[in-house]
Formats: sequence, C-alpha cells, structure tokens
Amino acid sequence: MRPAPQLAPLDLDTIRRLWKPRRDSYADARLYEENRIRLHRAFSWLERAERCGDAQLDDRYLAQWAALMALASRWDEGRGAPVAERTALAAFVRQVFATDHDGVMPATLERERALVASVFSDRYLARHFDAVDARALLERRRFDRVASMVLERCALVHAQLAQGGATYGSRENRTVLKRSSMALERISLGAVQVFINHGYADDWGGLCWPPARG
Repeated sequence: MRPAPQLAPLDLDTIRRLWKPRRDSYADARLYEENRIRLHRAFSWLERAERCGDAQLDDRYLAQWAALMALASRWDEGRGAPVAERTALAAFVRQVFATDHDGVMPATLERERALVASVFSDRYLARHFDAVDARALLERRRFDRVASMVLERCALVHAQLAQGGATYGSRENRTVLKRSSMALERISLGAVQVFINHGYADDWGGLCWPPARG
C-alpha cells in the first residue's frame, strides 16, 4: 500500500507568513471576508497558545480549542445559534479532507502515529470511548476517521476544563492534557494549511458572531 505523502510540517509563523500576502490582497478586493475572519480568529488563539508555558497547560489547551472552533463553528440560521459542536466538527473534518489536495492531513497523522496511539490508549479517555486500533485505521488510510476520533477525545478533555470538571493546574490530568494538546496542535495547524491552500474561497457554513459594526 502506498504511504501517505511525507510533507514537511510547517510551524505557525511560517503558515501565517504564507497567508499574509493573500489575506492582504483579498482584503483589498473585499473577497472571502467571512473566511478571512475565521483565519484571523484562529491565528489569534494559536498565537495565544504558543505564548503559554508548560505551567499554563490548561490555558494553552483552551486557546488551542478556541482556534480550532474559530474555523469549525458554523451558524444555524433556523435556531439562531451555533450548530452543535459535535455536528460542526464532523462537518469540518469531512470538508477539510475533501479540500486537502496536497495530502497535508494524511501526512500529519502518519508522522504522528505514536502520538495518535497514545491518545487512543490513554487511561482516562479509555473510560469514555471504545478501544481503537489506530495502526489498523492508518494502514487502511482512514485518516478522516482517525482525525474525527482524535478530536472527539480532545472535545471531551476541553469540556472537562470549560465546564469546571477539573481543578486548574491539577496534577491528575497532566498526561491526558499534554497528549491532547499536542494532538490538537498538530491537527489544527494542518487544518489551517488546508484552509489557506485550497479552502479560502469555499463555503464553510455561516460565520458565528460576525464582528459588530458601528
């Protein structure tokens, strides 16, 4: 079986430098405003996450999740509220993989096989999810399924923090938080690359909470 392409990973600064000239030209032409806002928000939270030291792991994780959801969230006009998080994430992952003509996401998951396996085998997460053979899924090139399952686990960790289900800075959840944070960072950076490379002109659903005017 042919392996996923081994693209070199890009860091946040490099990705943002690649986006800046396009962002400026689109802004001047008043094109793709909602997607430019999504990316602006995502970059702001990713930069905040990078500034968090190891002692601020909780803050880093919350910022990383906000960055991902800046891209993934979409508005439900009928309800006048955001689409349910799980539904929005599932739609986002499907669209990212459909848009990923360079194979950024498969390359990311291939490169992070050990990290993905550690998330699936984590003792805390194992209490809430069925056992998964990450290696088998990757061998079958079910990269979209792997990404979705990793993010489901990341969502649980985020919910625990955001809903006060853990003590701030608790030693009890450091391992699962570190693993989830690393996985969330890798997937988010890959998704941003895909968005910039091929998805900036696409419809990613209604923008949640457009900037107030006036």
